[in-house]
Amino acid sequence: MPLTPPTMTSRLEQLVERFANGRNTRFAKLLETNEARIRSYLTGAVQPKYDFLEAVGNRLGVSIDWLITGEGRMLRAENRADREAKKKAPRDTPPEGLPVFDCDFTCGFDEQENDQTTQPSFYMDTTFNRQADLWCAVQGRSMLPDLEPGDKIALRRVTIDNLEPGNIYAVVLDGLRTVKKLRRVPGDPSMLEFVASNPEYGTERYPINRILHLYKVVGKLHAF
Repeated sequence: MPLTPPTMTSRLEQLVERFANGRNTRFAKLLETNEARIRSYLTGAVQPKYDFLEAVGNRLGVSIDWLITGEGRMLRAENRADREAKKKAPRDTPPEGLPVFDCDFTCGFDEQENDQTTQPSFYMDTTFNRQADLWCAVQGRSMLPDLEPGDKIALRRVTIDNLEPGNIYAVVLDGLRTVKKLRRVPGDPSMLEFVASNPEYGTERYPINRILHLYKVVGKLHAF
Protein backbone atom coordinates (compact mmCIF):
# COMPACT_ATOMS: atom_id res chain seq x y z
CA MET A 1 0.00 0.00 0.00
CA PRO A 2 1.44 3.45 -0.88
CA LEU A 3 2.69 5.44 2.08
CA THR A 4 2.19 8.78 0.41
CA PRO A 5 -1.42 10.00 0.11
CA PRO A 6 -2.52 10.45 -3.51
CA THR A 7 -3.18 14.12 -2.90
CA MET A 8 0.41 14.70 -1.88
CA THR A 9 1.58 12.75 -4.91
CA SER A 10 -0.55 15.01 -7.07
CA ARG A 11 1.06 18.09 -5.53
CA LEU A 12 4.53 16.67 -6.10
CA GLU A 13 3.60 16.19 -9.74
CA GLN A 14 2.57 19.85 -9.89
CA LEU A 15 5.99 20.88 -8.58
CA VAL A 16 7.83 18.73 -11.11
CA GLU A 17 5.74 20.22 -13.90
CA ARG A 18 6.17 23.81 -12.72
CA PHE A 19 9.87 23.81 -11.87
CA ALA A 20 11.24 21.16 -14.28
CA ASN A 21 8.79 20.98 -17.18
CA GLY A 22 7.66 17.56 -15.97
CA ARG A 23 11.15 16.04 -16.04
CA ASN A 24 12.09 14.09 -12.92
CA THR A 25 15.83 14.28 -13.65
CA ARG A 26 15.85 18.06 -13.89
CA PHE A 27 13.71 18.34 -10.74
CA ALA A 28 16.16 16.08 -8.87
CA LYS A 29 19.08 18.30 -9.85
CA LEU A 30 17.31 21.36 -8.50
CA LEU A 31 17.12 19.65 -5.12
CA GLU A 32 20.56 18.00 -5.37
CA THR A 33 19.14 14.49 -5.13
CA ASN A 34 18.68 11.63 -7.59
CA GLU A 35 15.92 10.83 -10.05
CA ALA A 36 15.16 7.46 -8.46
CA ARG A 37 14.24 9.17 -5.21
CA ILE A 38 11.90 11.56 -6.99
CA ARG A 39 10.30 8.66 -8.85
CA SER A 40 9.75 6.72 -5.63
CA TYR A 41 7.97 9.72 -4.09
CA LEU A 42 5.82 10.22 -7.18
CA THR A 43 4.70 6.60 -7.25
CA GLY A 44 3.90 6.66 -3.55
CA ALA A 45 6.26 3.81 -2.81
CA VAL A 46 8.22 5.92 -0.31
CA GLN A 47 7.15 8.76 1.94
CA PRO A 48 9.19 11.96 1.46
CA LYS A 49 11.77 12.48 4.17
CA TYR A 50 12.32 15.69 6.15
CA ASP A 51 15.50 16.65 4.28
CA PHE A 52 13.60 16.49 0.98
CA LEU A 53 10.77 18.64 2.31
CA GLU A 54 13.29 21.13 3.68
CA ALA A 55 15.03 21.34 0.31
CA VAL A 56 11.74 21.89 -1.50
CA GLY A 57 10.92 24.73 0.88
CA ASN A 58 14.32 26.41 0.93
CA ARG A 59 15.39 25.95 -2.69
CA LEU A 60 12.05 26.38 -4.45
CA GLY A 61 10.20 28.62 -1.97
CA VAL A 62 7.38 26.09 -1.71
CA SER A 63 5.04 26.04 1.30
CA ILE A 64 5.55 22.76 3.13
CA ASP A 65 2.07 23.07 4.63
CA TRP A 66 0.67 23.18 1.11
CA LEU A 67 2.79 20.21 -0.01
CA ILE A 68 1.77 18.01 2.93
CA THR A 69 -1.84 19.07 3.56
CA GLY A 70 -2.90 21.06 0.50
CA GLU A 71 -3.79 24.05 2.70
CA GLY A 72 -2.87 27.54 1.56
CA ARG A 73 -1.06 28.32 -1.68
CA MET A 74 1.87 26.61 -3.34
CA LEU A 75 4.52 29.28 -2.78
CA ARG A 76 5.53 30.85 0.53
CA ALA A 77 5.60 34.29 -1.09
CA GLU A 78 1.99 33.89 -2.21
CA ASN A 79 0.94 32.99 1.32
CA ARG A 80 2.78 36.00 2.73
CA ALA A 81 1.07 38.27 0.21
CA ASP A 82 -2.32 36.83 1.17
CA ARG A 83 -1.64 37.47 4.86
CA GLU A 84 -0.60 41.06 4.20
CA ALA A 85 -3.65 41.68 2.04
CA LYS A 86 -5.88 40.26 4.77
CA LYS A 87 -4.36 42.66 7.31
CA LYS A 88 -5.06 45.63 5.07
CA ALA A 89 -8.55 44.56 4.05
CA PRO A 90 -11.58 46.10 5.82
CA ARG A 91 -12.90 44.13 8.71
CA ASP A 92 -15.63 41.72 7.67
CA THR A 93 -17.22 41.82 11.10
CA PRO A 94 -18.14 45.26 12.38
CA PRO A 95 -16.88 46.05 15.88
CA GLU A 96 -19.37 45.66 18.70
CA GLY A 97 -20.88 48.81 20.15
CA LEU A 98 -21.11 52.36 18.87
CA PRO A 99 -18.17 54.54 17.80
CA VAL A 100 -16.80 56.99 20.37
CA PHE A 101 -15.21 60.00 18.67
CA ASP A 102 -12.43 62.05 20.21
CA CYS A 103 -14.41 65.18 19.37
CA ASP A 104 -15.67 67.62 22.00
CA PHE A 105 -18.90 69.61 21.87
CA THR A 106 -18.51 72.80 23.84
CA CYS A 107 -21.28 73.97 26.12
CA GLY A 108 -20.40 77.57 25.24
CA PHE A 109 -20.67 79.67 22.10
CA ASP A 110 -16.98 79.95 21.20
CA GLU A 111 -16.05 79.38 17.59
CA GLN A 112 -14.32 76.01 17.08
CA GLU A 113 -12.63 74.26 14.21
CA ASN A 114 -14.64 71.31 12.90
CA ASP A 115 -11.79 69.35 11.34
CA GLN A 116 -11.32 66.83 14.17
CA THR A 117 -10.80 63.17 13.41
CA THR A 118 -13.52 61.22 11.67
CA GLN A 119 -12.12 57.92 12.95
CA PRO A 120 -13.53 56.65 16.26
CA SER A 121 -11.14 56.28 19.19
CA PHE A 122 -12.91 53.13 20.39
CA TYR A 123 -16.31 51.44 20.50
CA MET A 124 -18.67 51.30 23.46
CA ASP A 125 -21.62 49.02 24.14
CA THR A 126 -24.30 50.32 26.53
CA THR A 127 -28.08 50.25 26.89
CA PHE A 128 -28.22 53.64 25.13
CA ASN A 129 -26.88 52.09 21.94
CA ARG A 130 -30.34 51.01 20.81
CA GLN A 131 -31.32 54.67 20.46
CA ALA A 132 -28.01 56.28 19.40
CA ASP A 133 -25.68 56.42 16.41
CA LEU A 134 -22.43 57.53 18.09
CA TRP A 135 -20.81 58.95 21.23
CA CYS A 136 -18.90 62.18 21.80
CA ALA A 137 -17.74 64.24 24.79
CA VAL A 138 -18.87 67.61 26.15
CA GLN A 139 -16.86 70.43 27.69
CA GLY A 140 -17.95 73.59 29.51
CA ARG A 141 -20.47 74.40 32.21
CA SER A 142 -23.38 76.06 30.44
CA MET A 143 -25.48 72.87 30.46
CA LEU A 144 -25.17 72.20 34.20
CA PRO A 145 -26.85 70.42 35.87
CA ASP A 146 -27.99 68.41 32.81
CA LEU A 147 -24.47 67.82 31.48
CA GLU A 148 -21.13 68.08 33.25
CA PRO A 149 -17.71 68.76 31.69
CA GLY A 150 -16.19 65.52 30.40
CA ASP A 151 -19.49 63.65 30.13
CA LYS A 152 -19.85 61.23 27.24
CA ILE A 153 -23.11 61.82 25.37
CA ALA A 154 -24.99 59.34 23.19
CA LEU A 155 -26.18 61.04 20.00
CA ARG A 156 -28.85 60.18 17.44
CA ARG A 157 -28.98 61.89 14.07
CA VAL A 158 -32.12 63.95 13.54
CA THR A 159 -33.37 66.72 11.29
CA ILE A 160 -34.72 70.20 11.99
CA ASP A 161 -38.23 68.85 11.42
CA ASN A 162 -37.76 66.47 14.38
CA LEU A 163 -37.06 69.15 17.01
CA GLU A 164 -38.75 68.47 20.34
CA PRO A 165 -39.06 71.25 22.97
CA GLY A 166 -37.09 70.62 26.15
CA ASN A 167 -34.64 68.13 24.65
CA ILE A 168 -30.90 68.73 24.42
CA TYR A 169 -29.17 68.68 21.04
CA ALA A 170 -25.58 68.54 19.82
CA VAL A 171 -25.24 70.87 16.87
CA VAL A 172 -22.47 71.20 14.31
CA LEU A 173 -22.50 74.57 12.57
CA ASP A 174 -19.94 76.11 10.27
CA GLY A 175 -17.29 77.01 12.82
CA LEU A 176 -19.11 75.92 15.97
CA ARG A 177 -19.92 72.70 17.82
CA THR A 178 -22.21 73.18 20.78
CA VAL A 179 -24.71 71.38 23.00
CA LYS A 180 -27.90 73.27 23.83
CA LYS A 181 -31.65 73.10 24.11
CA LEU A 182 -33.18 74.38 20.89
CA ARG A 183 -36.37 76.25 20.28
CA ARG A 184 -37.85 78.00 17.31
CA VAL A 185 -37.96 81.78 17.11
CA PRO A 186 -41.56 83.07 16.89
CA GLY A 187 -42.13 84.93 13.66
CA ASP A 188 -38.76 83.92 12.15
CA PRO A 189 -38.68 80.33 10.83
CA SER A 190 -35.11 80.83 9.57
CA MET A 191 -33.64 81.13 13.10
CA LEU A 192 -33.23 78.89 16.17
CA GLU A 193 -32.56 79.86 19.76
CA PHE A 194 -29.77 77.97 21.53
CA VAL A 195 -30.67 77.87 25.23
CA ALA A 196 -28.29 76.97 28.08
CA SER A 197 -29.50 74.96 31.11
CA ASN A 198 -27.25 76.98 33.43
CA PRO A 199 -28.98 80.32 34.16
CA GLU A 200 -25.58 82.04 34.35
CA TYR A 201 -25.28 81.65 30.59
CA GLY A 202 -27.32 83.45 27.99
CA THR A 203 -29.21 82.50 24.87
CA GLU A 204 -27.92 82.84 21.32
CA ARG A 205 -29.65 82.77 17.95
CA TYR A 206 -28.26 81.16 14.80
CA PRO A 207 -29.63 80.76 11.28
CA ILE A 208 -30.88 77.28 10.51
CA ASN A 209 -28.92 77.27 7.25
CA ARG A 210 -25.65 77.30 9.23
CA ILE A 211 -26.43 73.90 10.74
CA LEU A 212 -24.40 71.13 9.14
CA HIS A 213 -25.34 68.23 11.43
CA LEU A 214 -27.90 67.85 14.17
CA TYR A 215 -28.00 65.19 16.91
CA LYS A 216 -30.40 64.58 19.74
CA VAL A 217 -28.74 63.71 23.08
CA VAL A 218 -30.36 60.40 24.07
CA GLY A 219 -28.07 59.40 26.95
CA LYS A 220 -25.00 60.32 28.96
CA LEU A 221 -22.22 58.78 31.00
CA HIS A 222 -20.46 60.81 33.66
CA ALA A 223 -16.69 61.12 33.42
CA PHE A 224 -16.28 60.48 37.16
